[in-house]
Amino acid sequence: MAAHDHLASYITRTDSGALYDKPGLDLLVVQTGLCRAVIALQGAQVLEFTAQGRAPLLWLSPAAVFEAGTPVRGGVPLCLPWFGENTRDPAKPKHGLVRNQRWELVGTEEQADGSVALAFRFQHPGDALFAGSFECVLRVGLGTSLTFDLALTNTAEVATEYSWALHSYFAVADVADVEVEGLSGVSYRDKTRGFARDVLDGMQVFAGEVDRVFEQAPAQQTIHTPNPITTRSAGCHTVITWNPGAELAATIGDIGAHFSGFVCVEHGNAFADSWQLAAGESARASLTLSR
Repeated sequence: MAAHDHLASYITRTDSGALYDKPGLDLLVVQTGLCRAVIALQGAQVLEFTAQGRAPLLWLSPAAVFEAGTPVRGGVPLCLPWFGENTRDPAKPKHGLVRNQRWELVGTEEQADGSVALAFRFQHPGDALFAGSFECVLRVGLGTSLTFDLALTNTAEVATEYSWALHSYFAVADVADVEVEGLSGVSYRDKTRGFARDVLDGMQVFAGEVDRVFEQAPAQQTIHTPNPITTRSAGCHTVITWNPGAELAATIGDIGAHFSGFVCVEHGNAFADSWQLAAGESARASLTLSR
């Protein structure tokens, strides 16, 4: 991959003030013949992705906050080294720490088909929030589809557990009309019922609050909307389906009345599927999202 000191011609460096009239975060705008994307250096978070001639793939909240150290609501944040609440200490922030940290752009690459890839790296030294040190490299591919390749290395001297997910927010006309295919017959934990176990029969729909963790889930789902979305992963064994519904959304400042415009179908490895990495061990996973 090319060195990042000189940005490739298809990348423009800007900030959230210029793009969203909310100053606070450094952004990269990627524009090619195949797509347009916006990526925040905080969290290496893809905020927007639109393939040429297709509807926007991702939802970014109109009420999103762009402040250093604060999660941006929407796009595809990476939740790691824990997903959801920290089971050992619920007082710690939800969804880990990497989404609120600045990542380093370490390389860019252009493929023969016109797609491009950006590689981001984050190194955690180990601290009070998460004792073990680790290194993440997230490679973001931008073409007719949006791809992620995650490589995680445990750089600590002891074995460590990691749970994570790419928390993808997809843009939909109305979540009440959405059906997700590809999870029927799969066991899940229902957070709205104290993580009670159940098995989905048929399509996943969103008539109200939905917060389900499917373990040992299939690699591919189809989100049925007027412009269907496909999610396909490798090395991911957990799928999370989420939308807060009207009542809970009203209590979430950066969602509120906008809840009906998105659905989350997330891939990763959490709960029983969490990664157990020995000292010095690495693991990889990938995800492809497309309309």
